[in-house]
Amino acid sequence: MEYESLELNNETRKTLPGEFIQLSNGYVHYELAGEGDTVILVHGFSSPSFIWDPTYEFLVKEGFKVLRYDLYGRGYSDRPNIKYTMDVFVEQLIELTKLLNLDEFSLVGLSMGGGVCVVFADKYPVKKVSLIDPIGFSLGRNLLLSIMKIPLLNSLMLKLYLSHNRILEMQKDDFWNYNKIENYLDKYSDQMNYKGFLRAIRSTALHTPFTNLKETYERLGNTDIPMQLFWGEKDQTIPYSTSKLVCEAVPSIEFHTIHDSGHIPHFTHSNEVNPLLVKFLRG
Repeated sequence: MEYESLELNNETRKTLPGEFIQLSNGYVHYELAGEGDTVILVHGFSSPSFIWDPTYEFLVKEGFKVLRYDLYGRGYSDRPNIKYTMDVFVEQLIELTKLLNLDEFSLVGLSMGGGVCVVFADKYPVKKVSLIDPIGFSLGRNLLLSIMKIPLLNSLMLKLYLSHNRILEMQKDDFWNYNKIENYLDKYSDQMNYKGFLRAIRSTALHTPFTNLKETYERLGNTDIPMQLFWGEKDQTIPYSTSKLVCEAVPSIEFHTIHDSGHIPHFTHSNEVNPLLVKFLRG
């Protein structure tokens, strides 16, 4: 299959769902719906904002104003030719909230998006933070992370290792005992039709740290920001044992183990996660 054959431009954006807004690094695709307290959903390393489908729809029905968006390089957001660092993603969120006039909000972050939320909350005011299998500590035996640690050769090795097909295959690790993965992969692969996707993913792997946020978590643990944590017991992407490290750094965090679930429990076990998330957000 041929990937990255299309350009993201004014013409192609007219054919895509959702809204677009121009920020300093390009156009960002987003959806904003509902009335009430504002909740912002931040997705992870490569799965775009559709990963929030069950959460987004449920929160809107429950009376929240909900924003979900695609990080640069993912979904239908632009793929600028830059180094994809944590600062880039945090700045994207800052600009987005300012231009959409969102002053008070809670953050919900998945995986790498959890890291974005933690770094953001360490610097800027938020009401609450809910995290789902977030980055920041050990990733266990992770081949991609091992490649990143090879000095000088990591960029070359990354090009050889991270292909479109490899990325699609990697998505299967996020699931556990889930029988609708083909539907998920069909939606996931649509973003791969637009030029710049693979470059953005590789750059993120190279320039965004995934394991060095311990001190950031600890600082948040010393604030009065209410925090919540979900972790899939069968997570094969970030091991369940990492949840203990998050809880040690943030002793007051509200922790929920989602049994028989992989890396995306809010997606595969939404009936269990959604009520707990709403209860936390309403406080």
